[in-house]
Amino acid sequence: MEYTACLQDPSITSASIRRSATSLESEKTKAGVLFRQSAVLKVWKERYVVVSKDSFMYWYGSKDDLVPEDVIYLKKATGVRREEVAGRSNTFIITSKNVEKIFGFANPLAPKVSIYPFSSTDSEQMESWLRVIGKAIVSATTTEWDDTSDRIAEQQQES
Repeated sequence: MEYTACLQDPSITSASIRRSATSLESEKTKAGVLFRQSAVLKVWKERYVVVSKDSFMYWYGSKDDLVPEDVIYLKKATGVRREEVAGRSNTFIITSKNVEKIFGFANPLAPKVSIYPFSSTDSEQMESWLRVIGKAIVSATTTEWDDTSDRIAEQQQES
């Protein structure tokens, strides 16, 4: 199986990122249950999601799965934002620029952007995921992460 991360960055191999959820335990930035909207049928399914310290986002059918359903490389994502999807609350989407080549040739039929919709059980969890994913995306383009937004969020929670 070829994961999305392999298409985002050709130097990444499927074998190098095919890992069980439990094997990522010591390398995670955040892990937990989210709902993922399927691409074809648009059905929301519960998934166990892990964001690793090296900016990969894995999702599994369950925490006990040995291989991920898919993996995206957040350093190649173009953004994450709150967005109501199909009338569902506490949703957000991750966008990623598509690789427009297939077998080294331009593919004019490829969509320019991929969209990954996720949903959490409540707004606090959604905000937490947005911060972690946003930090992984931003850290790809900056040499030092400004923790101001994290401190503001912590202060707001304490109030």
